[in-house]
Formats: sequence, structure tokens, C-alpha cells
Amino acid sequence: MHKYVALMNELEDMIEDKSFQEGDRLPSIRELSVRFKVSKSTVIRAFSELERQHLIYSVPKSGYYVVKKTNQRPNPGKAVIDFSASAPDPDVFPYIDFQHCINKAIDTYKNDLFIYGTPKGLPSLIEAIQKELANGQVFAKEEHIFITSGVQQALALLASMPFPNRKRKILIEQPSYHLLIQYLEVHGIPAIGIERTAEGIDMDELEQIFQTEDIKFFYTMPRFHNPLGTSYTEREKMAIVKLAEKYDVYIAEDDFLGDLENHKKADPLHYYDVSSHVIYLKSFSKIFPGLRVGAAVLPDSLTDVFNRYKQLLDIDSSMLSQAAWRSIEERDVEKHKQKIRSSYQKRSCLLH
Repeated sequence: MHKYVALMNELEDMIEDKSFQEGDRLPSIRELSVRFKVSKSTVIRAFSELERQHLIYSVPKSGYYVVKKTNQRPNPGKAVIDFSASAPDPDVFPYIDFQHCINKAIDTYKNDLFIYGTPKGLPSLIEAIQKELANGQVFAKEEHIFITSGVQQALALLASMPFPNRKRKILIEQPSYHLLIQYLEVHGIPAIGIERTAEGIDMDELEQIFQTEDIKFFYTMPRFHNPLGTSYTEREKMAIVKLAEKYDVYIAEDDFLGDLENHKKADPLHYYDVSSHVIYLKSFSKIFPGLRVGAAVLPDSLTDVFNRYKQLLDIDSSMLSQAAWRSIEERDVEKHKQKIRSSYQKRSCLLH
């Protein structure tokens, strides 16, 4: 083992076991050189590597300090959970890992970050997302996967573009995603609603609407509906998919909270789709909200027109965000998802 690696490990252990507290100034290069019987250049290299890992930071003419990981919140004695928005809890995010992934993304994809990409997205990210989707029972070819700037962009494109069924109206659950409702109102896109309660929706009413109205697609949140918090049963999901096939209505499945699912047998609508009528939308904003990265899995009949409309809208989604998410995927994102699930599960239990 190289001497600088051994010194790195020693210092990292001292940080982990709190020998050095957050914000503490580390011993000088000279002091560590004498204490560990290594050259000053070895200490400098060890410091440099620890700084790249965002465990320490340097202050000119002062020295090196341990990074502060703890988020300071006002009124620490008052625990407040905000239900006014579906924003994730910032305290459960690994900011140091995130910083590392941003730096790695710049190092790895530096040549790609200064040129335009493609409307579909970063090829290596699409490949990684394809595997992740398969773990959630969404099986799709790479050519059917598009990277978007969150689910909101995908919905805007779908609402605006023509569909093969040549229909115009959009059916939305009530209540539903407020920004989609506002988008439809601003752009004058015809829409109608169907009531959804904690018990679900009336399947007879849904069939009647599919049969009698000019429905282009039905926008739904099958899992963890916001604001209801409920999910469709397996029977309901199968029924919705069958009705979509029968009346040639597409379904825009917003699975923005799918990563919080603990029930392994809870499959998305896309899993039951055998007629290519389900558009699967996934957001990673609840895992790392600042990146604004999402994915749309489209039937073959929609890929060409979606590609054209997306290219006209923004050419490509942020290459830095895509590259950063690719780096996050490589750092065992499942471990972070489990941490979030555990945190939210504990909070959920407090409400019951």
C-alpha cells in the first residue's frame, strides 16, 4: 500500500471516530509528516485526495479543516413536517456524495458537457436507467427511453404533441398534479376530470368517459397519489389497462414516488400493458431534487414525434445533470433509496 493511501485511511478513520470533529482544523503538514514519519509531499497528496472526496477543505494561509456535514436548522427543538408540498426532506440527502458525483461527472464527461447532446439523452445514462427500470418491472428497449428535465417536461410534451389515436382531450384525476392543470389551462388544451377518492375511481365512469369522450390520454398517479397518498390495487391497475386497450386511450403513468415502494409485488401499470398504450414516467427528483432528471418510456408509436417535439423545446436535457446522475448510479444509489424509504416510513408510522 502506498504511504499516502495509508495516511489517508488513518486520517479518514480519525474523522469517522470523531477524533477530529466537524469544522476542526487538522494538524499541519509538518506535524503530520513528523508524527507518521512520511515526507511532506506524502501528506500533501493525502490531503489532496481527502479534499477530492469532500472530507476536508483548505483555507489559504490557515490549513485544512474537516467538512461540516450537519445541516443547521432554526429552532432545533421544534420538529416540523411540511405537508404543503411534496418536496423531499433535505436532511436525508448525502451532500458530500453528491458533491463527489458532480466533480466526477465533470472529470468523466468533460468533453460532452460543452457540446449539445441528443434529445434522447446521455447514452450511458439510458443504459443504466434501462437496468434500473427492469428492477421495477418496467421492461423497455433503450430506443424507447428518453431522458427529460423531470416529469413536468415530459407531461408538457405529451400534452402538446399529436397522438396516433387522433384524439384531443386529456383526462386527469381530481385531485391531480396542479402544475399539469395550470399548463393545460394556459395553453388552452381541452381536459376533463374524473374523481379519485381514497377508495379509488369509479371504473364504470372511467369506461363511459373513454367510450364517449375524445380522450387522447389519461394522466394518473397509480402509486402514492398526491395528495391522497393512496395506490391502486392490482385489480384496478389491470382494469384500467384493459379499458385503455379497448377504447384506444393512452395512459400517462406518473410513478414519481415509485422509489419509495416497499411492497415488492406492487407492479406499475406498464407491467400489465400488452397493447403499447402505457407511457411510463419516472422522476428522480425525490432522490436528488436539484438535478431535475426524469425518464419517459414511450410506446414505439410515439417515439418519433416525442423526439421531434423535445428537440424543438430544448435540444437536450442538462448534460451536467445527466452526467451527475450517471455518477450517482455508479455509487450504489439503492443504498440511498433505502435510507429515504426508512426515513419516510418512520414518519408515516407517526401518523397512524
